[in-house]
Amino acid sequence: METIFKKISDIIRNKEYCPIPLEVIPNNMGINLCSVEAISWQKQKDGQLVNVSIYFNPASTVDKEALLIKH
Repeated sequence: METIFKKISDIIRNKEYCPIPLEVIPNNMGINLCSVEAISWQKQKDGQLVNVSIYFNPASTVDKEALLIKH
């Protein structure tokens, strides 16, 4: 089984392959691409996709404090 890890900036800048279209993340999941650090996936030798993981950038301390104030 092969594991592939790619930063979102490399996928966008170099138009690299990603098993899910990037527009799915903001349009269907409601997540801004600026919040995504990387995407990884595993595939079998025959090319079947086994899993996909999306890695997020953690919120900055300022963002966390703003969230606490709102609630």
